[in-house]
Amino acid sequence: MADGVKFTEAIDYLKGKLPEVSLKWDDLAGPVHGKVFTIAGATSADLVLDMHVAVTDALSNGSTLSQFRKDFDRIVQQHGWTYKGKRGWRSAVIFNTNMRSAHMAGRWKQLIANQAQRPYLQYRTAGDSRVRPLHKMWNGLIYPLSDSFWQTHFPPNGWGCRCTVRAYGEAEMKDKDLSESAPFEIKTREVITGDGEIKDRVPVGIDPGWDHNVGQAWISPELALGKKLAALPRQLQGPLVDKTISPAFQKVLSDNFKGFKTGIKQRSGQAQIVGFMDSGMINALAEKLPAIELQSTAVSVLDGLTNHLAGGHKASSLQAWPDEWVNSLPEHFRNYRAVLWDKKKNTLIVVPQGSFNKTLPKIILRLNEPTKFGTSASVISLGSASAANLQDRNAYDLLLGTLDP
Repeated sequence: MADGVKFTEAIDYLKGKLPEVSLKWDDLAGPVHGKVFTIAGATSADLVLDMHVAVTDALSNGSTLSQFRKDFDRIVQQHGWTYKGKRGWRSAVIFNTNMRSAHMAGRWKQLIANQAQRPYLQYRTAGDSRVRPLHKMWNGLIYPLSDSFWQTHFPPNGWGCRCTVRAYGEAEMKDKDLSESAPFEIKTREVITGDGEIKDRVPVGIDPGWDHNVGQAWISPELALGKKLAALPRQLQGPLVDKTISPAFQKVLSDNFKGFKTGIKQRSGQAQIVGFMDSGMINALAEKLPAIELQSTAVSVLDGLTNHLAGGHKASSLQAWPDEWVNSLPEHFRNYRAVLWDKKKNTLIVVPQGSFNKTLPKIILRLNEPTKFGTSASVISLGSASAANLQDRNAYDLLLGTLDP
């Protein structure tokens, strides 16, 4: 609840999450938590599901932490879960993290809906001695909702962060003699494992896994993840995708693509992200085509092409993709058998697993295409070809995988 009233948007945020097991909270990239519910160290799917229900019910019913702990104890006992940390600490982390994230995600949705009337946000802390020093320095900063500052610094910005925001309209800004703050310079730091391996890069003052806007991660998870990846060095992007495109998030990508495809009425220049290049693709391109500089590892589909992807207009029926294959495009892109480079057309070809006729299905991508949300690889065609055709080394370079049965 928020101020004694049921916070519908916050409840919707928690209800919309998909439960998934994980060994560590940071097994998934921060933005993925906007759609995936996980409990670190909980390897039982039923346990995670029950905990998700308990947390959602707690928010819906306005339960206190003490009340939630009863459900926590019941679920732990029922599943025989041995967790790290003391009971009071662990239950508080689960409760507070989810309540705070849900509240701020719902708040962002409200702010976006009212952006025309109140286009400015001010960063605010809890104002006590527990506030982190850098968060205290951000107190009072004012930027438009569209400013990139809010992509990474919209609260919460770490474990136990209690910071919030306040919205202002033009007239109120003038009445209170407030003005937009000077441009914010985001300084970053590298997150290093105990073995000395660099595994992430986050803004200074923000905990690893929290360098995203929880509202954007809920409303537009693909874009939020794309922004996170774009801020990382290329060598970190592939490994993060490898572990982040989990079964639950893969379902999110697939469901959102189906919704995008169904909702297209006319060409308007919109696009939908259907996936991200994994480390295999990124490394193969860097090794075998070093002259190509990827501007983004996201893969998108333009609305003007989506309804033609099935290829029903093509002369050969063997070229046409069945509807169920088109609808499963994100899964096929993730689960591929080979990646090739078309030397004549300068396009990337991804060959999915399986087939629907006697030829091999293929996804044709053009790299570094501009879209309304930024540059990405773009799916320009779906088709099929014989293995013999794709094995023509005068036309194609095999970058990754195999075309053998």
